[in-house]
Amino acid sequence: VAENDEIFNEKGSVKIQDIPAATLAVAKFTGFVTEGEVERQKDALLTALAIDGVEIDVPHASPVPHVIFQYNPPYTLPVLRRNEIGIPVRMTEEEEEVDSAKLSKEWAVANDGTEDEEDK
Repeated sequence: VAENDEIFNEKGSVKIQDIPAATLAVAKFTGFVTEGEVERQKDALLTALAIDGVEIDVPHASPVPHVIFQYNPPYTLPVLRRNEIGIPVRMTEEEEEVDSAKLSKEWAVANDGTEDEEDK
């Protein structure tokens, strides 16, 4: 599609949506994203989460939603493609506090671009 095409420049063709924040369990995979491959990857991730005792953030008896992330242009060889599948998970308050503390320390940088003294 060229930039001067009517369809490309059609008013309202791009929609911006607010998506609520979520904690995702993510698994990487290669190849093309087909319905069958998505189901295989979703089943593998759900199995791994069940083995690890991670609680999925979905109401009981509801279908488990997933998101697919694709990072390569369509002409990339399948073996070199990078894809990810994400499933919402529920974290305990303790896990959230630990993660928050780790991130705060990891990303703490003084205004001048150097690390804070307390982080050394």
